[in-house]
Parts: sequence; structure tokens; C-alpha cells
Amino acid sequence: MRSTSAIVKPLAQQEVVQQVSQVQEPVIQQNKAFTFDELTLAWSRFTNDLQMENRMTEYVIFNRKFTLEGTIIQLQVDNEIQLEKVTGTLRNEMITYLRKSLQNSKIQLETTVMEQENQSLIYTQADKFRFLAEKNPALIELKNVLGLDYDY
Repeated sequence: MRSTSAIVKPLAQQEVVQQVSQVQEPVIQQNKAFTFDELTLAWSRFTNDLQMENRMTEYVIFNRKFTLEGTIIQLQVDNEIQLEKVTGTLRNEMITYLRKSLQNSKIQLETTVMEQENQSLIYTQADKFRFLAEKNPALIELKNVLGLDYDY
């Protein structure tokens, strides 16, 4: 019986394997400058793609105004649920799209939750009158002069 250790790959195959392993694609850093208008155009293309794919939740999150400081895009969302949605794979999808479209690998996306005003709801006639009187103080004078009462 012959030993299998003596079997060697043909020399041509060994060279091809070595050549393939040595050829590696270099990582290209793209740093092409872009304007806010170019970013807005790329942003709207991405949101339109989301809308076409019927991904309405994502579309609502990204279909809003944003600011740009250098290469950092700042986006404000309405609540914590939207923030969680953005910080997942959706953020990476958006950044990857923008980096390819604008040819800039330094683009970053920062997301914050907007401050919500705590507005009291208007339920009663007295609440309605106070709300309107804040907008137009002449209503108080009119009520007093005419002797009106907002309660029935």
C-alpha cells in the first residue's frame, strides 16, 4: 500500500492558492465633501424608497427635518419608541446608504428625543374660556360688560 502523505497537490494549484490569498482589496476611505442640499436629496431618496417598500413606520421616523454639523447628522424623534427603532438596524441601513450616495465614510447619525410640551387638555367650558382668554384678553372684559356666564 502506498502512503497518502506522499500525494502532493500539483505545483500549479499551490501557486494559485497563494496568489489568491495574497490579493486583498484595500479599504478605501471616501471623504468627498458634500453640501446640505446633496444630503437632503439623498435623504429624500432613502425615505421615498422606504415609502415604496411600504415601511411606513420607518418612513415617518425619517421623513422630518434634520440638521447637519460637519459630517454629523442630527435627527430628533418624537418618543423613545422611535429612538429604539432608529438605534437598531435602521440606523445602519440609513448611514450605509448615505455614505455610498455621498461618497463620504465619515457620516454619522445622532438621534435625540424632542422635548414635548406638557399641555393641559381642554375639557370643560371654563377651560375653554380660560384658553381663549389667554389668547385674547378682551374676552374677559366682554364677558364682564355683557354679564355673560360661560356655564349654561
